[in-house]
Amino acid sequence: MTKTIAVKELAYFVCQSGNLTTEFFSNRDLEAGKRAHEYHQSHYNEKSKKEVYIKSEITHQNQTYILHGFIDGVLNIKDKIIIEEIKSTLLDLDEITLDYHTEHLAQLKIYAYLYAINNNLRDVNIRLTYLSAIDYIPKSFDLTVSTNELEEFVLAIFEEYVTWLNLLDKATKIKEETITTVKFPFKEKRAGQQKLMKAVYQNFLDENILYTIAPTGIGKTMATLFAALKSLKSKDKLFYLTAKGSGKNAPVDAIELLSKNGLRIKTIDITAKRKICNCNKKNCNPDDCPFAIGYFTRLKVATFEIFTKYDIFTREVVLEIANKHSICAFEFSLYLSYFCDLIIADYNYVFDPKTHLIRYFDDDTYKPKVLVDEAHNLVSRSKEMYSATINEDDIRLLRKKLSSYKPSARNLCNNVIKIFDSYHERIAEKTIYYDINDDSELNKSLNALKDRVDEILTENKNIKDKDEILDVYFKIMDFCRISTYYSDTHRLLGKIHNDSVSISYNCLDASSFILNTINESIHGITFFSATLYPIKYYMDLLTQANGNFLELQSPFDPNNLQIVIHKNISTKYVDRENSIDSILDAIETLADKGGNYIIFFPSYVYMNLVYEKIENPSFECVIQKNDLTEDEKESIIEKFKTTTNTKFGFFVMGGVFSEGIDFIGDALNGVIIVGVGLPLICDENNILKEFFEERYPQKGFDYAYMYPGFAKVIQAVGRVIRDKNDKGIAVLMDNRFIQYRYRELMPPHWKNISVISNNYSLKKITKK
Repeated sequence: MTKTIAVKELAYFVCQSGNLTTEFFSNRDLEAGKRAHEYHQSHYNEKSKKEVYIKSEITHQNQTYILHGFIDGVLNIKDKIIIEEIKSTLLDLDEITLDYHTEHLAQLKIYAYLYAINNNLRDVNIRLTYLSAIDYIPKSFDLTVSTNELEEFVLAIFEEYVTWLNLLDKATKIKEETITTVKFPFKEKRAGQQKLMKAVYQNFLDENILYTIAPTGIGKTMATLFAALKSLKSKDKLFYLTAKGSGKNAPVDAIELLSKNGLRIKTIDITAKRKICNCNKKNCNPDDCPFAIGYFTRLKVATFEIFTKYDIFTREVVLEIANKHSICAFEFSLYLSYFCDLIIADYNYVFDPKTHLIRYFDDDTYKPKVLVDEAHNLVSRSKEMYSATINEDDIRLLRKKLSSYKPSARNLCNNVIKIFDSYHERIAEKTIYYDINDDSELNKSLNALKDRVDEILTENKNIKDKDEILDVYFKIMDFCRISTYYSDTHRLLGKIHNDSVSISYNCLDASSFILNTINESIHGITFFSATLYPIKYYMDLLTQANGNFLELQSPFDPNNLQIVIHKNISTKYVDRENSIDSILDAIETLADKGGNYIIFFPSYVYMNLVYEKIENPSFECVIQKNDLTEDEKESIIEKFKTTTNTKFGFFVMGGVFSEGIDFIGDALNGVIIVGVGLPLICDENNILKEFFEERYPQKGFDYAYMYPGFAKVIQAVGRVIRDKNDKGIAVLMDNRFIQYRYRELMPPHWKNISVISNNYSLKKITKK
């Protein structure tokens, strides 16, 4: 079987060198590189050709390979043929030498070799041209190389690359064999698990969209992962997406269990930059990071080592190899993902236009299949992906920091500030200003400022206060990027805080962007969660009602969960003071019963209001802080595993303790839910309500407030029963819970429901 290899891929893998710099991440480099190429090529004479496709066969160890690619330029200057490779750069051209990045010259030499053997040349004239991405000024290096010398060079690097290809081929063969033979790792399947697996498997074969309501206890992680793996074909890559870092533990554990049962598949767990940074920096500035120096020079050796030693690239494994070779662990993990068949990552790496993995979602090299865990979170997360905010104070800070540098950014900052001044007048006494249209003048001014900051950062490597400048620069970059996605599902929002204006491009519904990604790049996707109620809401706001859905029944005895609705309490803002005594009575009643409990509040303010009224408690109090660290979170979870004394957790609904955490057995005996989980009633959410009212008549409040709020309630109650032997109670404190529209949102397994009007009734229930 003939294998096809892209020239650039060959050159970059074997010969890549140099540092990981800000230029590598530069937005301008990505956008302007193509324009710089086109500008340079537009000045070719009539005899010269651009973007010349070339290919040739090479035989190595009885295997035929086709090398192919596009030569930037085949120049004919006074009948002299020159093969040109063009690279754009933000660096000062004086800093660039012929060996600036050895992969660039290698790429040119491979093209020259292919041209030489296709045209029977003894030697070839080659030109490596670097273009300034700022003003398109070129700097060229001209060489004449014999075909024999080129052949020796190409065959040497080709042999090394074939070694890598053979390693990949071996991994692929093992993956395909073990996917076929691996058995489900448990003797028996749980209720609903087989049905779920069959639906997921068929959905991926059909390359369709599936929504699955899968209650706790079905074993949805293993079921969906196992079925998806069984559906994989040669070019398929499987993404398992989670909303939070803790959500990745389950799929990692599942794949490790499958590996013990014989499965061997290259898997990467992509960890957030702040959690895997081996430089422990708050803000990543690669120009100043020791793990960025020589990154590309050492990358190949590190890649070979991790690939030959491990199948599952966890955070710990990636850090181990990255530290050994002194390379950036985060960038290393992203690079490794391209050689893995299973990628466990945050939603961003598929759906966010700022961070998605380009090779998977901007070309057709691979066929991604996607599992979306806790899919109810994607509605709000997707809107954040297509929203951006810029603040007047950000621009004033930038003006202050850059005024002394040339070319000065001061005037460009002033242009943006003038636009902010105009919003001072438009907002006037309103709490918020909004418009259906975006602001073209603001976009134009910010783009010009962004380009100028690019120039200043490029020309001043050791600029003072670089982290602060980069913070603002990235905000501007995000705002400019989101402006290109602005549509009728966006609103421009203007607000004043402390006399400073902030402008937001606020995405109200990202379903068109998600659906577009699915239609153009994804070959089958399954959304699953225990909280997709009502299903129409989630299907509307994720895939514009496209797809099929499957609802599974809970495998647990519904009598194990006692639902108690306290109908004589209002938790609305105006009634909160009056609700405190009823909440305290419920706490005391459960404390008398003993055990561990969590009280979920709609806000920190409400939580503290109740907590401050507790005097001489007979139980231990565990309180969630607003700025909880990962270590503090783990410490709280460990406390609940200790059952020697009664504990009450005072937590916020929708926070880190509301989902993705298992409190098995007596670690949690019940929850008190204070309120129906409504998002804050504010101008932004009222604009959202107005938007949804137009799209879904008489459903504006439901889509903006009620449905996302009740999802938090279901998730919070879901903490109680995590195992077939668990038993517990959930006290829902709000008179709205008895309303029909809330009762119809309750999951089918909430069957054991009692409605009470006072604490005396609660005491009777808890004593049963």
